[in-house]
Amino acid sequence: MYRVLIVDDEPWVLKGILNTFRWDDFGFVVIADTTDPLLAYDTILKQQPDVVMTDIRMPELTGIDLMKLCREQGIKAEFIIISGAADFHYAQESIRLGCFDYMLKPLQFDAADALLERLSHHLESMHLPKEVAARELEPKAENAAPSPLINENFKQLLDYVNHHYEDELYLKELSHKFYINYTYCCDLFQKATKSTFNEFVTRLRMNKAEQLLKESHLSVHEVARTVGYKDCNYFNKVFKKWFGMTPTGYRKSLQGDEA
Repeated sequence: MYRVLIVDDEPWVLKGILNTFRWDDFGFVVIADTTDPLLAYDTILKQQPDVVMTDIRMPELTGIDLMKLCREQGIKAEFIIISGAADFHYAQESIRLGCFDYMLKPLQFDAADALLERLSHHLESMHLPKEVAARELEPKAENAAPSPLINENFKQLLDYVNHHYEDELYLKELSHKFYINYTYCCDLFQKATKSTFNEFVTRLRMNKAEQLLKESHLSVHEVARTVGYKDCNYFNKVFKKWFGMTPTGYRKSLQGDEA
């Protein structure tokens, strides 16, 4: 799991950041969060997180200043700068210092998922030991066709996902389990399914949820748990985005059709 520290001087914003990002789903864990940028700096030095997510305008120390101090100390954490307004000067400075991304409030679920997926890919490519990468299956040239072994391993991976979609699945772990290079596995998913790994799993879960709402007497909470969502509120949001109505509304619409 990649370790994340979050700092924002407004407690309600800090809570929003914690709730907007699906950390576990993308292989991240929040090791600390604080409203005090000076405390954040001290924690960064001591705990060496992989990622620092910071507000840009804070008293005592701005997000840019925090990033500068960390760079001066040789801290190689990836920085995500969050701002309440589009400020070209701040954005330009953060890019110059090498921040991974610059995001505007309010944060959106879709943007948060996309960011974590890109960040996970980036960190994986940075941290994967060369000797492990050399052993993993991957094409030797950009246009090389996948070997029969990779095709078979990828089919097994897909079959595993189809039968375990309700579990907590991480493509990084599955790619290692089935001996496929992680970055290449992401590309295979995009080409084979026309979707990202997380979109593919969501599709499986939503299809099963729709079936259960139609054919079972399970409550919405029970359906959510059955298809892999511990948080029913989040399940409701995903379902509504997928079908245009809440699970309860969907079930009522079916009853109306039968009347």
